[in-house]
Amino acid sequence: MLHIIVDETVKEKGVPLASKCSCCTQAQEENALHLFFRSNIANQIWSELSHLLHFRNMEVSVVPEGVTALLERPEINTPAGRLIRCTFMAVLWEIWCSWNRSRLQGQEMSATHIINRTLLSIRAICISFKFQNISQTWLASLHQNTSEKENLKVRSPSIVKWLMPPPGRLKLNVDDAFKITSGEAGGGGILRDHEGNMCWAFTRKYYGLNSSLAAEALALRDGFSICCNKGVTEVLVETDSLNLLQIVTKQISCPWDFACIMQHIAAKSQLLEVKITHTPREANRVADCLANSAASCPHFLIWDCWADLPTIVKEPYQFDKVGYPSIRP
Repeated sequence: MLHIIVDETVKEKGVPLASKCSCCTQAQEENALHLFFRSNIANQIWSELSHLLHFRNMEVSVVPEGVTALLERPEINTPAGRLIRCTFMAVLWEIWCSWNRSRLQGQEMSATHIINRTLLSIRAICISFKFQNISQTWLASLHQNTSEKENLKVRSPSIVKWLMPPPGRLKLNVDDAFKITSGEAGGGGILRDHEGNMCWAFTRKYYGLNSSLAAEALALRDGFSICCNKGVTEVLVETDSLNLLQIVTKQISCPWDFACIMQHIAAKSQLLEVKITHTPREANRVADCLANSAASCPHFLIWDCWADLPTIVKEPYQFDKVGYPSIRP
């Protein structure tokens, strides 16, 4: 919350601007406390959910402390407490997403829309994790018909997570990082077994590329090369690049500017039994973090122990290992 780029934060960096919030009928100066807890939109949201959360937004004076106070309630580890925690964090996320759509796409912020999307997310979580002993109050709120309450289009969020391969099989996830403004590029990948344990992982910085797709293809090439060098003969592969999947499986033609990369991938594929599939980016978090870490790694690095991974990779690695999900908007 300390780094939310609202007007107040921008002004603190020395950028002069007229602050005007997107969440009130009569616009006010915008800061994180106002956006999440004090605005007209926030007041309506917290008021309508107060019977579920037992939370008073006007008592929050500092955002991080206010969030921590709710998450540290004694009852937060009970079934009802877990629902409160998930709903509270989902509200903050949906307010932030709505603010971004307002600023970047010109869509008006709507408390009803935010509440509906929040409850859809919580309903998806309850179904995915088979929550038990849900009170009638919560059941009534989660199953209410929201489609007639507003004209805004509401798409139900989905729960996604990294899935372990079948017993005896190995899964390779690869991803890229590409900055179009600077041309910096990197790739990363990780091979894991059916218990989510890391066999090895890598990160590599690439030079002279002009697209994210080329970086993703190089990451796949490097992942295949490591497999061959380490004696892996059969591997399941996941990428969040649908274009790369379609090129590798010859559903679409290969761009001329990285035909050589695809030739290397094809050559390595002949030495491996490979099945490649597409996965949502939310289920490819570890490979994404590895690719992003390439910027600070000038050399091609390969790790054989998860404890040696960069710090930013360890948390998503552990989340995947225990089956922690992500919400896909």
